Amino acid sequence: MANCPNCDRKLRFTDWKPNCPGCGVNLMFFGFEERFYEDAKRSELSMGSMRVGSKRSKAGLAGSFWAKARLIVMALPIASFLLPWGTLSARLPFGAQSWEAGIMGFMGLFMDNPDGLPFLMSMSNGEWSALFQRGVLLFGAAALAVVMSVLVLLVSFMSFISLKRMSVIATALSGLGALACVGGFAAGILVQNASAALANPNFTGALGYGALLGLAAFACTLTANLMLAVKGVDVEFAEGDVERREIWQKVKKGEIQLADLPYPVVDTAETREREALIEKELGGETA
Repeated sequence: MANCPNCDRKLRFTDWKPNCPGCGVNLMFFGFEERFYEDAKRSELSMGSMRVGSKRSKAGLAGSFWAKARLIVMALPIASFLLPWGTLSARLPFGAQSWEAGIMGFMGLFMDNPDGLPFLMSMSNGEWSALFQRGVLLFGAAALAVVMSVLVLLVSFMSFISLKRMSVIATALSGLGALACVGGFAAGILVQNASAALANPNFTGALGYGALLGLAAFACTLTANLMLAVKGVDVEFAEGDVERREIWQKVKKGEIQLADLPYPVVDTAETREREALIEKELGGETA
């Protein structure tokens, strides 16, 4: 059985009354005031911390011109892949294959034609090898740019973790995506030149302009994230909330005990106004 929280008397099954048989303290309400104030302090600190986090998250998404601009352009790199970077085709007696460097082409390659990629790699030998080797470079650059575009979108959405850090990461990813677009466009030119030099109607390659569109899209995300990383976003917090968040972090780490804190924990104009109103109401009842 439990012990009395006041006198530490061991309670028995027959001690069914709400008062301790030894000291007479009410077992149900013993320490009620202390627990009440601890809960009130915990609520004040946790709610203040939550408000700070919520305002920072909202500010990171749409708290300034550049935050709103990033929200608009962060999906543009993925959308740009709807325009293909280039195409390859092989017309052989036993079958024909074609490859398109773009989102639709990649989806078809992995979902509808799983043998297409090994077949493309096998075309790297023979008199047409120069064409398909450059085609592999084109597809590799496009695949890298797709990965960067997805990461840019995800990191932009995760700006609530740390606006500056996520903006710096998104800027770097946008830069890598832009470089992949430049490399992909150069590879597309090589594919087109190799196709013209081969002059074989059965093995052809063509240049698309999706890489240039992707370059423009990555330039937009790079600019928006770079400006956010440099300028940041001004966030206005309610009086005392930042201090409450700092204290709450220390409470959770065990550096500060709730019992050692006053109530209200942070004295603000709002808390003083509330206390004055309570005193006025209590004074009116007493009178």
